[in-house]
Amino acid sequence: MSLLAAERALQAAQRAGDVDALDALLHPRCVGAGPDGSVFSKEDDLESYRSGLLQITRLEEESLDVQEHGPSGATRLVAAVEAIQGGTAVSARLTYTRLWVRADERWQVLAATLVPAAEPV
Repeated sequence: MSLLAAERALQAAQRAGDVDALDALLHPRCVGAGPDGSVFSKEDDLESYRSGLLQITRLEEESLDVQEHGPSGATRLVAAVEAIQGGTAVSARLTYTRLWVRADERWQVLAATLVPAAEPV
C-alpha cells in the first residue's frame, strides 16, 4: 500500500469509527497532540472511538500533501471536520500532520498533531 493509500485508509477509518482499521494503521507507540495541547496515546485514541466519546460525522479533505522518504514519510491534511465529542457537536477546519513509518511491511502513524487550519489566502 502506498503512503497516499494509507492516509486515505486512515481517513476512511476515522469517518467510519473503525477501531480495527485504526488499530492496524496506528503504530503501537503512536502519540498525538490535539488543538488544545492535550497529548494522547494510541490506546487513548482507540478508546475514544470504541466508547463512542468521539464520532466523526464529516471529514472532508480540502488538501493533502504526501512526502515519502524510504521507510518514513509525512502527510499534511487540511480537512473540514464535524464530530460529536463527549456528546457535544463540534465543527472545525483542521490541519493534521502525521509522521508515518514502515512497520511490518505496512505504513503506520508514529506521531500526529492536529491544529486549527489557517484560513486560505
